[in-house]
Order: sequence, then structure tokens, then C-alpha cells
Amino acid sequence: MNKQELYKNGIDEAKKSYAIGENILFVITIMIGFIGMYPLINFHGIPIISMIYAIFLVLMLTFVIRKHLCTHCYYYDKWCHCGWGKLAARLGYEKGSGNQQLGAKLAGLTWAVLMVLPIIGMIIVFVIDGLSYFGVGLLVVFIILVGVNGGMHVKDCKSCKVRFICLASGAKK
Repeated sequence: MNKQELYKNGIDEAKKSYAIGENILFVITIMIGFIGMYPLINFHGIPIISMIYAIFLVLMLTFVIRKHLCTHCYYYDKWCHCGWGKLAARLGYEKGSGNQQLGAKLAGLTWAVLMVLPIIGMIIVFVIDGLSYFGVGLLVVFIILVGVNGGMHVKDCKSCKVRFICLASGAKK
């Protein structure tokens, strides 16, 4: 990576506690999405849609995107705002070993699934089972957390060394 392309005012490394906190927020958001879609295609107590949602997100966020996006990042083997550059190195992925273009596309798809599928799923649950205070509460909390996650992403990208060159940056300008 050309050092001239780096944002000179970007942070060199994020606080470990911040990254852990951000990941806890991701997990809570995913759990609420999982619970909200639980009634959809529930086969003998197994929530098929929720399970597919969770497994997809764990695989994509933990392994696939780390390989294809984070191995090309300035923060590879460092604490970025969510710690995923450190995770990519700990998983044994070599720097530059992934396909960055593919990683950016998969990241967009993954975040769309994370944010949109539960909203659609919860609305379908309302249509099938009717409204409930619990269901509406889950949907409202989920939407708030999605907004918070999105806001944090943009804020974090504004202080990122690679904000101008990262294919997944929320703050290129």
C-alpha cells in the first residue's frame, strides 16, 4: 500500500476495548435479528431462517471477509475500530492473500443481509402471527441498533488511515 494514499490524520491503531465493544454491539444486533425471525420456517423447534442468517453472518464476518478485505488493509494485524485486521492475522491469512474486489462486494452483501433480512422477516412474522408488543419491540430495537452500527461505521471510517482508498469505507470524502 502506498503510504501517500493513507489519510495522515487517521488513527494508527484503535483501542482494544473499543473494538470489543463494537463487536458486542454487532453480536447483540445479530441476536435480536435471530430472535425476531425465530418463528419463520420453524421445523420441530429449529428456526431455519434464523439459523441460516446466523451461520451466514458468522462465516462471512469472521472468515470470508477477513480473508478478502482485511488482508489488504493498513490495519492488518493491528487493532482497527472493530479488531478485524487483528483477527485476519490471527486466523493465519497472509497479508494481501485475498481478493479485495470480491471482499468489498461480499461485505456489501453481508451488511445488507445483516440489516435488511431481519426487518423483512419480522414484518412477515407480523403478517402471519399478528402484531405483538414483543415483536414490535424487537423490530424497533433492531432498527435502532442498525442505525447505531451505521453511524459508528461512518464515524470510525472518518478516523481511518485508509478512508480514501478502502473499498468498504463509509467516509471517503
